[in-house]
Amino acid sequence: MLAASAAAAALPTIGSVLVAAPAVADPAVADGETRVVDIPLADADLIDLDGTAAREIPDQPATMVGVTWPVDADVPQVQVQGLDPDGEWSEWIPLDTAEDPETGEGAAGTEVGWIGPVTALRLRAEVDGADATEALIAHAVTTSPAPDDDETALLSGPEATISQNTQLSTMSATATAAAKNPVTPKLGSGAPAYVSRAKWGSKESSVRGTSSADHLKAVVIHHTAGTNTYSKSQSAQIIRGIQAYHVGTLGWADIGYNMLVDKYGQIFEGRGGGLHRNIVGAHAYGFNTGTFGISVLGDYSSTTLPSAGRKAIGKVAGWKLLSTFQRSVTVKVSWTPGTGTRFPAGKKVSLPRIMGHRDVNFTECPGLNLYKQFGTVRKEAQGYADSGWKKHLTAFEKAGGSSALGTVAKSAHTAGKYNVTVLTKGLVINESGGSTAYACPTSMQWEASWGRPRGGTFTDGPRTMQSFSFGMSALNGRYVRFLPTKFSDIPPGRAFFMEIGDLVNKGVVHGYGGSTYHPDELTRRDHMVVFIYRAMGSPAYTPPRTSPFSDVSTGSSYYKEVCWARAKGITIGYTDGTFRPTEGIRRDGLASLLYHAAGSPPASPQDAARFTDVSSTSGYAPAIGWLAKTGISRGYGNSTFRPRNRVPRDEMAAFLIRWMDEV
Repeated sequence: MLAASAAAAALPTIGSVLVAAPAVADPAVADGETRVVDIPLADADLIDLDGTAAREIPDQPATMVGVTWPVDADVPQVQVQGLDPDGEWSEWIPLDTAEDPETGEGAAGTEVGWIGPVTALRLRAEVDGADATEALIAHAVTTSPAPDDDETALLSGPEATISQNTQLSTMSATATAAAKNPVTPKLGSGAPAYVSRAKWGSKESSVRGTSSADHLKAVVIHHTAGTNTYSKSQSAQIIRGIQAYHVGTLGWADIGYNMLVDKYGQIFEGRGGGLHRNIVGAHAYGFNTGTFGISVLGDYSSTTLPSAGRKAIGKVAGWKLLSTFQRSVTVKVSWTPGTGTRFPAGKKVSLPRIMGHRDVNFTECPGLNLYKQFGTVRKEAQGYADSGWKKHLTAFEKAGGSSALGTVAKSAHTAGKYNVTVLTKGLVINESGGSTAYACPTSMQWEASWGRPRGGTFTDGPRTMQSFSFGMSALNGRYVRFLPTKFSDIPPGRAFFMEIGDLVNKGVVHGYGGSTYHPDELTRRDHMVVFIYRAMGSPAYTPPRTSPFSDVSTGSSYYKEVCWARAKGITIGYTDGTFRPTEGIRRDGLASLLYHAAGSPPASPQDAARFTDVSSTSGYAPAIGWLAKTGISRGYGNSTFRPRNRVPRDEMAAFLIRWMDEV
């Protein structure tokens, strides 16, 4: 009954042979699941096949096979045969050597090749003509169809591009919680239709975090090897098998390729982290950083890739290069590789912008026949780039290009209401209208909630500041922070915007009605004491029953805080016994409060001498000198301090937040 059902499910497809359903090979693996069985070949029977040694593994179901060996062993040439459910052995299928990621982590071995549903395996491996199977481990991978695989095979238009929200809703709650990499958002205009990781069934809980580069230099084309006898709906399970093998067996962070293409022209999202980013793959040793790896499912050593698959490669390569602001796909790019590649370490080499795996590593990948098609692939990629969407590229070039804005770190994608390209030193943004390019030192940290840059940058001490629609960014060395607009009367770009926002965040000030701050209003003396009290953590204090000041009643709003300041020696008031709470505080008086609240640290009146209008004999000189020495006060551009000036609320915020950072 099982065999009859499986036979009924097996349908011939164009470009493939009739194969039994995977359930015949292992009915325990179903519903899109993947199983990997590790088999030391030393435990398998050694047989002779026409004078060639091989290992036979009977009663071993699989749909894909990979092989690993000790990291210090010589690299063997590996081939595999599979026994189909009708009892026929396949032709010998070569397995290409996998390239270790640049970290040098993980196992040494082959790529995993599709062989179709089989019930037994034979493997042979040679080094210099001698049998080398003794030290090898075979990895029998059994994949299975998923309910959505047939639907995936039908995706060929814009509906194949899954937006971020759709992907997240498609992923299970467990997978979403376990995701370690950014999901690809909706890509900009002109991006090719593709099948998302969520749609082909990526196992997000198994992967680790990936990294990205600031600059894309080239595209590297591969093939996965194995047989070409797969149906359109089997492509997704092949990719699931590759991911399981790359992550679970080879120990890589995720599937090694950035994108995959099948012979039918279907395009699949590969390695996680976002197609809009330059994700560092594990596909071309020594060249993973700065390249985009595209792998075609199947072996094209002696078989020509059908035009649908070839055109898909050209479309992906043309889009990726154009979206990273590279108009020509045919120019050559300079590299200085390290050890382990085809080139002498440290020697500069020039390579095509679209190249094959064999151009950089010791491999036949992507197969001779596909390699011979590269002229056509490059021509088709250039045609795609020539006719592609260029609004952001045009704005970038008008704004000065890479010398002004840097290189593309995130190609055009949807972020909030914007379509944005993120460069290392700038942004290109459009909504429904034209595109605008902006220089932006904090572009790499930009989020849609910031809005568009407004005007240029300015310096404030060690910080580089820039205004945005909804706040301001500050770059201090490598540290970047963004503060959103909090008050309607403190727009981004206004002096002391960040300081006021920081005081609000710390709970020191609250503004008026939660919507305005009144920055030009003079700071009252009682309010200043309250702000210092809050800045010091609102310490517990019980005020006296009798006021120490004649003009501060026990029922005053800030009676406790004023008495606390008097008890701590922060203020003594005036000689006539008053505190004058509603009077605007002067700059010298504010300096005195902050100095004494800090514990009256050692200070020299001479430190105040940098200000031409502060005498070293002034009673306020130690306090003003301490503020100058610590950088709490920088004075005015003409080297004055203006001690008798009243302090508006915006300047007060600057004094107080710097004081809080100091103490």
